[in-house]
Amino acid sequence: MRELKKEEMLKIEGGTSFSASMLNAVYKTFELIYSIGESLGSYIRRKTEDKMCNI
Repeated sequence: MRELKKEEMLKIEGGTSFSASMLNAVYKTFELIYSIGESLGSYIRRKTEDKMCNI
């Protein structure tokens, strides 16, 4: 394998675009945060209204 010259290294492109898998991972992260917040809010509401189910 040969070493690249500085001019050749400056011409290298790639790695900066958004791929579908990256966007999907970001979407799933926001979906998880939303779901956790929704569950936590529901728990707080049920706890303050004394509507918890006994296990």
